[in-house]
This record gives sequence, C-alpha cells and structure tokens, in this order.
Amino acid sequence: MTLQIDSLAISAIEARTDEVKIDQLDEQLVTLDADILGAIERRTELVRTLAAAKGDAAVPADWTSFDALGSDGSVFSRMLARIASSTR
Repeated sequence: MTLQIDSLAISAIEARTDEVKIDQLDEQLVTLDADILGAIERRTELVRTLAAAKGDAAVPADWTSFDALGSDGSVFSRMLARIASSTR
C-alpha cells in the first residue's frame, strides 16, 4: 500500500489563484478603508457644522445609529463623537 504524496499538494496554478485572490482582497480592504476614512471625515465636518449652527459646545451623538453592531455600536458612536469633538 502506497500513499501518493502529490495528491495532497496544491498545484502551482491553485497557489497562484490563491495569491491573486489574496491580493484582490487586500486591494478591496485598502479601498474600503479609504472610503471609511472619507466618510468619517465628512461626518466630522457635518457634526461640527451642526454644533456650530446650534451654538452647542457639545457635539451631538446618536447612540442608536449603530445598534446593529451590538455592544460595539455604542463604543463606535462614542469614538465618532470623540473624533468630532477633538480639535485639529
């Protein structure tokens, strides 16, 4: 009884395909991160403009916007409020 080791190995084509998929995923993450950063910057501008228009020193925070994230949603909301309230 013999074991054919080659049958357990992945082919060079499969390995390259996996590398391409990994590269594509990395590129998608970089793009998504840039989109998220842009959205956070825009949100920060809007919150600051709203606070200035209302004459509020405090930055408004909507604690229910991110409820779908579970317990992390309130953490995320506080983080966004903190970013908007920080001075640059």
